[in-house]
Amino acid sequence: MKPSFHDIFRFTKGKAKKVEDYYDNFTSKYLDVVPSAIQSHRTTDESGMFDYYIQAMGLKDGMKLMDAGCGVCGPAVYFASKYDIRIDAVTNSTVQLQIAKNSIIKNGLADKITVNKGDFHFLDNEFVNGTYDVVYFLESFGHAYDQRKVLESAAKLLNKEGLIYIKDYFKKDVKDMKAIKIVSRNMNKKYFYNLPDFYFTIHVLRNLDFEIVKIGVPGFEHDNGAKALEFENNNNIELFGRIPVISYADPLELCFRKYKMFKTVS
Repeated sequence: MKPSFHDIFRFTKGKAKKVEDYYDNFTSKYLDVVPSAIQSHRTTDESGMFDYYIQAMGLKDGMKLMDAGCGVCGPAVYFASKYDIRIDAVTNSTVQLQIAKNSIIKNGLADKITVNKGDFHFLDNEFVNGTYDVVYFLESFGHAYDQRKVLESAAKLLNKEGLIYIKDYFKKDVKDMKAIKIVSRNMNKKYFYNLPDFYFTIHVLRNLDFEIVKIGVPGFEHDNGAKALEFENNNNIELFGRIPVISYADPLELCFRKYKMFKTVS
């Protein structure tokens, strides 16, 4: 029997609530380990990582950005301190919302950043469509219970040449698949994640008429998982059990721009 609308609504609302509860409970534990960016694939120096994102997204004065899954607004605060830009930021965690608001006020950026509590599956219902230059997801995309819906919603926000930037982990599809699947399931369960599928994500973006700007490993020098391991040790998180430690996901950046029609030359 096909699930009813109410069944689907209960399921999706329940998924979102689990992520919300997770970050309400664990944000302070992340901030015991990292300065402000709740990200696993990172540099030892956050400002260097943030500078890389600025370059990768082509940020410049006058832009309007959407931070989809903003955490405590670490990146947003940094970006807004460097450029004359406007950022709307969304988190579904009440704890993160308050920390972000305090940080924005402390840094004198209330005129540049507005942080909201909401579900990034429905950005197009809450914000003005067609007005953003960049929508970015910095290790937040994997929390989506419906990644197609998130991308469709983000696409509506963008202006005619707008950019979607995703930096996240994508599940591997190579040999040792049985072990990779087990560890991926553990990761999803422990972190309330939904590891994205690389090919599905590309398929959705292409069908939304986005062209590829860049796909690859983020170009900053990372810390070899030191902060992630510290967080897991602090909180007794074990992903591998009896399975040997393996690489089960690829840290990637996906940069896609709304397709620009070629102008005919008269």
